[in-house]
Amino acid sequence: MKFSSKVALMLGVISSAALANEIVAPLDGVEVVTTQLPTLSIQNISNETVSINIYGETLKLAPTSGVQYACKGYHDLELQVLNNDHDYFEVPCQSKVVFTELFKNQRKQGE
Repeated sequence: MKFSSKVALMLGVISSAALANEIVAPLDGVEVVTTQLPTLSIQNISNETVSINIYGETLKLAPTSGVQYACKGYHDLELQVLNNDHDYFEVPCQSKVVFTELFKNQRKQGE
């Protein structure tokens, strides 16, 4: 195998490994990546207040804030994002969810 072919193959494998840690989130402006931490990390770097319900517990994140959530024996967690039409998705406990500056609530708080 030629050197250039080996390099191209190695870059393809490395790119695939990097992408394997990223999880597709169903909401625009939300990124999810797996981590090695024993807790779920949620960060809100948007200009919106984000309200999330996790199994009956509501977390309200102001703009540019974050929280670490103890998984309490769960392997995966269902995050219900309030004030959005497609309002829930499941993530591994060992992950980081980031509401980016592109995230917008589809409805006003309390609607």
